[in-house]
Amino acid sequence: MDYNTACKDKKKKTIDQSMLLCCKLFISESRNLAVLDAIERAARLDPESVIVNKFEDRAYNRVRYTIVSYVLHDSTGSAIYSPLHQTVLAMAEAAFGAINLEQHSGAHPRLGVVDDIVFHPLARASLDEAAWLAKAVAVDIGNKFQGCSSISICCSTPYRQGS
Repeated sequence: MDYNTACKDKKKKTIDQSMLLCCKLFISESRNLAVLDAIERAARLDPESVIVNKFEDRAYNRVRYTIVSYVLHDSTGSAIYSPLHQTVLAMAEAAFGAINLEQHSGAHPRLGVVDDIVFHPLARASLDEAAWLAKAVAVDIGNKFQGCSSISICCSTPYRQGS
């Protein structure tokens, strides 16, 4: 077995045993297919994050992407990496580059081009891991897109039947 195969096998084993995080990314556009295509191309740059749902609300002119990926931990159990981080940043960058809110119309009140980013745990992941990712994304968006309009970034627990 060569080095690359061994690394891929080790990474796959780590990923298979990892926990999943989910992001719901709300963007103020649903009518311009070229813009949506640019955002989705940005999401596909990392195949380890997957868009599992896309809800287009034409009346509100708003789209919600549901994206899922794993989270990796260090030897102490602290979350250290999720492909979801870079995927959300890439999608936000594509949206900021393609959408002009001065030409935007829709029934939904908007906070900005990207106006809501919600993270929550799936499977065995915890709210702490979702909060870690929400904070990391918030810092990077604040640093990378200075002067962008207001964005709400939060983490939440998903509804669990019986709890």
